[in-house]
Amino acid sequence: MESSVQEQPDPADGSQILKPAARRRRRPVKTRSSWFRKLLLVTVLAGVWYGWPIFFGRLAVSALQLQQPERALMWLSWADISGLSRLETAVLRCAAARRTGDPRAIRDAISRLEALGAAPRQVEREQILAQAHSGQMREAAPHMSRLLTDLNGDNRDVSFSYIVGFLRAQRYREAGALIDALMKDDPENPFPWYARGRVYGLQQLLPKAESDFRRALELSPDWSEPAIELAELLHESHRQREAMPLFQRLLDQQQFSVRAAVGLADCLKSVGDPQQAATTLERVREAGQQDAGWWIATGRLNFEEGRFPEAETALLRGLELQPWADDALFTLAQCQRQLQKDEQAADSFRRVEEFRAALSRLRTLQDQITASPTDVRVRMEAAELMLKYQDPQDGVVALQGVLDLNPGNRRAHELLAEFFETRQPATDQSREQAAWHRERAKAE
Repeated sequence: MESSVQEQPDPADGSQILKPAARRRRRPVKTRSSWFRKLLLVTVLAGVWYGWPIFFGRLAVSALQLQQPERALMWLSWADISGLSRLETAVLRCAAARRTGDPRAIRDAISRLEALGAAPRQVEREQILAQAHSGQMREAAPHMSRLLTDLNGDNRDVSFSYIVGFLRAQRYREAGALIDALMKDDPENPFPWYARGRVYGLQQLLPKAESDFRRALELSPDWSEPAIELAELLHESHRQREAMPLFQRLLDQQQFSVRAAVGLADCLKSVGDPQQAATTLERVREAGQQDAGWWIATGRLNFEEGRFPEAETALLRGLELQPWADDALFTLAQCQRQLQKDEQAADSFRRVEEFRAALSRLRTLQDQITASPTDVRVRMEAAELMLKYQDPQDGVVALQGVLDLNPGNRRAHELLAEFFETRQPATDQSREQAAWHRERAKAE
């Protein structure tokens, strides 16, 4: 069989047919452009890495402007990933920590600022603002004018802390002046609207309080504080249908979940849906175990459903956590009467009358304080009533307000020493405070 491919004859001179030489692979020449591209890439990556904390710091600033400190702290944690911690982000962390109201977070933020090498004056500024925010106005008030006019600081942040402090110390006139100034300088800031709403609420000017809470929510729709205040104001005004959507919106927010559930359950009960009210309270049972409001709401619901033993148990637990809840005490007295515990019921009714007389007197004194904020005698009487018939922590702040006006007031020091001596759980800090006030009481 013939081959389909014909063989080529040898050349006449007997030499091999030459094959084309194999091409050598040429190495790519390293040009300036390839080096430039690498250098550009490295520069861009370095810029991104260096700008990382700046970017997330700006996000934190935006979150603080919207009164979202938890989100601001989250962005600041992202800023720290680069390892390029900056004094600017550390200062923002101090502001965010103050807004959460967590003393440990505030101390940690100031310690971090100091560790980064902040100037002593800058550290002192944050310490003063922390004192102002906690209501220690005797220590903080003398520095207010200097901090507000410091060109190197954020005077809006200063205003925020001093407004909170003055409100806690029941110095409403000074708080109002700062609120008005902040509204004028920064009308889109939701905080002064919320703060003024709180003042109006304390003065029982409910339509004005409602208007300001609504304005704060317009400026910062996701801010929880004005939402819960507005919901409770509407509920107290018997506008349950308007309050319920606000309470429902806050149910999934950890900070206000129990408070919102209690308000929503009360609204549902008022509109004739006790079964859904019970379901709402059950939803936050685990979180509500250490919350007086949850136990009191559960007790009232059981009482109205005729489950008197269960109601008594829940109400007693609620009053153990919050002894000054006079409405809960009244329901307990009714429950004990239904259980034919006549002596206990009589004692509870007597205590209700005592509480209500004290709270009526306290409202009168608070009006006098608003009219005459420097009257130490009135402030002292109000503080003693708060310690006994209201949240004792309010009484402590009121006593500190007395000491702002009269640092040598012996009775105020004695009461503060007693408070810190009996505070549970006892801490080194509370023992130190008790000893300091006891010494000052003896010295006067």
